[in-house]
Amino acid sequence: MKTMSLALTIALATMANGVPTQPLYAANAEKTQQRGSIASVERLGIIRQTNLQKIAAEFPGEITAKQSVELFRVTYWTVLKGKPIKASGLFVTPQNVKQPKGVMMYLHGTTNTRALSPSQPDRADGEAEAAVFGANGYYVVLPDYIGLGVSHEPHPYIITKPLVDDSIDMLKAVRQIARDRKLNWSPNLFMMGFSQGGQVVAGVHRELDRRPIRDYRLRGSIGVAGPYELRKTSLPKAVESNCLKCMGYLAWGASAYADFYGYPISTALKPAYANGVPKLFDGSKTMWEIGAALPAKAEDMFQSEFLQDMRTNGDNWFTKGLDRNETYRWAPIAPFRLYTGENDIDVTPLSSKAFFDYAKRRGGNISLHSLGAVDHMASISLTMAPALKWFEELAQTNAPAPSR
Repeated sequence: MKTMSLALTIALATMANGVPTQPLYAANAEKTQQRGSIASVERLGIIRQTNLQKIAAEFPGEITAKQSVELFRVTYWTVLKGKPIKASGLFVTPQNVKQPKGVMMYLHGTTNTRALSPSQPDRADGEAEAAVFGANGYYVVLPDYIGLGVSHEPHPYIITKPLVDDSIDMLKAVRQIARDRKLNWSPNLFMMGFSQGGQVVAGVHRELDRRPIRDYRLRGSIGVAGPYELRKTSLPKAVESNCLKCMGYLAWGASAYADFYGYPISTALKPAYANGVPKLFDGSKTMWEIGAALPAKAEDMFQSEFLQDMRTNGDNWFTKGLDRNETYRWAPIAPFRLYTGENDIDVTPLSSKAFFDYAKRRGGNISLHSLGAVDHMASISLTMAPALKWFEELAQTNAPAPSR
């Protein structure tokens, strides 16, 4: 799924318009460090409708890109373990639209390299969302996540609360930008998350169902190939898959949990890996560098007793932590759609099934959609057109007034 890189697209658009990448303003947030307040906003450039249409055409479903879009890097304040920190993300606005249809927040999948974060020049996520949603009249919001983008803290990989806090704080920052720039506003909020972002979007949706935030009304969310149930489905599948990506997921998860919750990583990893693994996930290593440093089998990396607990649902600090960070034991109020590919070896479809079964039995507003015999990456490509269609339908229906 490649066209002209977004970095090149922006560079050409920027040169054509004679507008260099530049800060718009630095808000008075340095003193307050209040969650959701703006530290800075930088204009990254414009992507023209013709280039967006080329990107949109790569997805099944004949998606039409109707407008050009402008991109901004937003740096804002959030919180990690009770301390204020800066985080960043990409904010996309459609051009020549009198009234936006709403805000669409996209929570991306696992990204181990800081340079590939949505707000960075070499981003892995951003162009597709700009083409599908931004070019169809939506403000698009893509948090980089803590530990990525401008943030250098350890990334809280598959740890729900800090990533939910970060995402909600970016929504607050975007609302303030709209006020400051006197942009027209629609309170409609739509959300979509892929892979790791599926876990995050479920966590954000759960939080907003319970505690709405000012000037937004949650209309609907989509989770694609997400690991909602971590301990009993996602973990055993990763342990037994013997795929290099799965070893990366496990190594990063154990390292992140050890750092966040304060456990010695040496109780999980064998001595040959205990010192080196945490350094692999500092945001500077490529997936190829990480893969070259990891074994192909879990037996070679994990302590035998620790691995046995993972395989048999035994209790250790990692398996207990996974259970603590599940995002499936709740019943959505605003509608939630789950999409899965049946040939997904990265995140088992059983995780989505566990979420659906739990929520449906309790009257949750949830539906489960199979994309057929497709793998992990194909599942997000196949969901773009159905997501746009569903969000368009929701945007045209009446909804309760936004929280104030």
